[in-house]
Amino acid sequence: MTAEIFGRETGLGRGRGGHMHLFDPQTHFSCSGIVAEGLPPATGQAFAFQRKGSGRVAVAFTGEGAANQGAFHESLNLAALWKLPVVFVIEDNEWAISVPREASTAIGSNADRAAAYGIPGHRIEDNDVEAVYTAAGDAVVRARAGEGPTLIEVHTVRLWGHFEGDAQGYRPELADVPGRDPIPAYQARLADAGILNAGLVRSIKDEAAARVEKAIDFAKSSPVPAPETALEYVFA
Repeated sequence: MTAEIFGRETGLGRGRGGHMHLFDPQTHFSCSGIVAEGLPPATGQAFAFQRKGSGRVAVAFTGEGAANQGAFHESLNLAALWKLPVVFVIEDNEWAISVPREASTAIGSNADRAAAYGIPGHRIEDNDVEAVYTAAGDAVVRARAGEGPTLIEVHTVRLWGHFEGDAQGYRPELADVPGRDPIPAYQARLADAGILNAGLVRSIKDEAAARVEKAIDFAKSSPVPAPETALEYVFA
């Protein structure tokens, strides 16, 4: 994935997709730059899983701004109608690029929209890691039991700009953002419970940093695609 972001030949898309068009058949993952694009393919995958009786569950992630797109409602409607094994997840960080939720969405919680399709809708506040885990587990059990989709909305916070170089002058609440980071918040919760100590935290962070640096080194050392291959892998 890192090599693809760097535009290298060893990337998932041979350096041709970039960071907005990542596909990995090995892990059954895909994305694109189209808003709400992940929901229809996930619905289709869920239909295939249902027909095959595989017990697998499709999951689609999108933002609260994308919940106003037609693809969102079409996918929820069809998935509910056919009771497909799919979980729809909305990450509500209050900003659809630079548009605040209250200026674009008629209701306070997109989880309420689940009722229109007769499926469960859950909204989780405060970056609650364990609440997300529980809701996701319940949704997967429901999907595998043939009871259809679930809509989960997680109210979170955008720690950085929408893109590199985004000064975020439109955001009035930036001073509060660092204190809402879910990683140190959950770290403190686990430490208070006696599950984490300083040494374990340090080893986890060191291991994660080493994995990132290894991926970056791999990407930097990989070749860029040869210019004469520019027209390969196209449909027409």
